[in-house]
Formats: sequence, C-alpha cells, structure tokens
Amino acid sequence: MLSAIEPRHRALPMIDEIHTHLEALTAYTGALPAFLATLRDRFEATRTSHESIQHLAGRELINEHIAREHGAARKEIVSAQPGNRTADDLAYSFERDRAALKQGVSMRTIYHSSVRRVATVGNWAKEMAAAGGEIRTVNGRFPRSIIFDRRVAFVPVHTAEGEPPADEAVMISNPLAVAGISAVFDLFWERAEPWLSPTHGKDTGLTTTATQRAILRELCLGRTQAQAAKNLGISSAWVNNQLGELRTNLDMKTLNEVIYWWGKSPDHDVQD
Repeated sequence: MLSAIEPRHRALPMIDEIHTHLEALTAYTGALPAFLATLRDRFEATRTSHESIQHLAGRELINEHIAREHGAARKEIVSAQPGNRTADDLAYSFERDRAALKQGVSMRTIYHSSVRRVATVGNWAKEMAAAGGEIRTVNGRFPRSIIFDRRVAFVPVHTAEGEPPADEAVMISNPLAVAGISAVFDLFWERAEPWLSPTHGKDTGLTTTATQRAILRELCLGRTQAQAAKNLGISSAWVNNQLGELRTNLDMKTLNEVIYWWGKSPDHDVQD
C-alpha cells in the first residue's frame, strides 16, 4: 500500500543527484577536446601503409615509429642532427645504434661542428666510429632528417612561421620524396668534415676559422648575433667569444670594421 510523503523530504536528494550528474557531464565535456585530439593523432600515426605522408604529434609517438623503422633497417641509416643532442638522447640511442652496426647496417651521421666542444658527443662519436659508424660535421646550417634504407624518412614539421615544433615530425615513405631528402643529405655529407679528420681545425693561410666564417656569413645576411647563434646551433656567448677573438687578431675595435674587412678578404671566398 502506497502512502504520501512530504515532497520536500525527497527534493534535496534529487537536487544533489542532479548536481552530481551535472558535475560529471561538465568534467566529461572539458576532457573531450583533448581526448579527441589524442584519437586524431593516433589515427594519423596508424594509417595504412599506402598513405605516404604521416603527421606524428608527441615525442613518444615519434620515438615509437623511429624505433620500429630502426629495427627494420637492413642496409643503411643516415641522419642529420643540427642541434646538440643531450646525454640522455645519446645514451638512449647508443646500444640500439651499435646493435645495428653489428648486424651490418651502415650508419652515417652529420652534426654541427660546434658539438666537437661537447665532451659527451665527442665520447659517443669515438665509440660509434670504433664500432664502424661514420660521423662528420658541417660548419653551417643544414636540415634535420633521419632516413632508413632510403625507404622511409623523418623530417621536422615546417610551417609558414616560426621554428618547427620539437614534438612533431613528418614520416615520409613516398619513394620520390625520400629520394629528394636523401639527395640533400648526400650533398651536405660530401662537404662535411670527418670527425677524426687529421686536418680538423687547421686553416692554413687563413685569418679566420671555419666557425668564424660561418658567423660572419650569418651576420652579412642581416641576422643578429643571437639569430646567428641559434641558426648555427651554438651559444650566443661562443659567438661573442669568436668575434672578440677575431677583432683582437685583426687589431680592430668594432664589429663593423671586421665585417668591412671580411667583404674584401680572401677568407670570404672560402667554401666551407
């Protein structure tokens, strides 16, 4: 048998229950954009193999794909690394790279010449060279890339403005595109200096060093010292140090004097 009760006794629990549902719905709605973005990134990363260009977002996802292609490589792995790799980066890749070398995969790496002053990179380069890898350095700007068997390439995401984001990459498997990226790597490899070159650092008959020439070229393109440092992968302090050393060697007081001298100097015609 049913009996009537005072409505207000049930009203408050009902209101509390509605508030609980509203809070849960609000939380769900707030989390939905991030969840959908994650689904989108995962979808882009797992598209079928016939899709030759894939946008990868997130370091973990990029590393997953690089590790997979690294393990699948059978002939050659080449990479151009214009930035300074951290000790953690080097340690992460060392055993994997050495294992590939032991399996007969050739490995060539290009760094910026500034990393020669970094002890961790120097130690890594010596050990990799002893294991059969080849390392060279370029004293100027060059594009970042990793290429596996000239079949798959990873490059930065270039946009109309600003620097490429560090946590995004493009994975390319189109044969024509990969061939083009490989050709660019080969051009820089040919003009790069072997890490263990006996002539490294010797600029016989020249007033400037290779680093100083790279800095001066950047400045003559209208870039500031800070921009030159960033483009060359070196610190602003090192740029100041090199320009100060050059002023002293030339017995000049200002940077304008140095640049004027540079424009007429035989050093200006050197092709590094």
